[in-house]
Amino acid sequence: MTDDAAVVFHGFLNLKTREKMELVEAINEYFDSTKREPIREANEQRFVQLWVGSEVVCRCCGKGI
Repeated sequence: MTDDAAVVFHGFLNLKTREKMELVEAINEYFDSTKREPIREANEQRFVQLWVGSEVVCRCCGKGI
């Protein structure tokens, strides 16, 4: 496992059970889809909404995003 994957997996393990299930469902949807770009774009928009002017702390690394 790469260092990046280990950090993301660490964050995954820090999620609540419901959040883990939702993330696995989203990943399955991504891999099951033949049109992945809209899924990537929607996720990027959601991430930007969290990031801009936010004090959200990343559960993967413990730092603010």
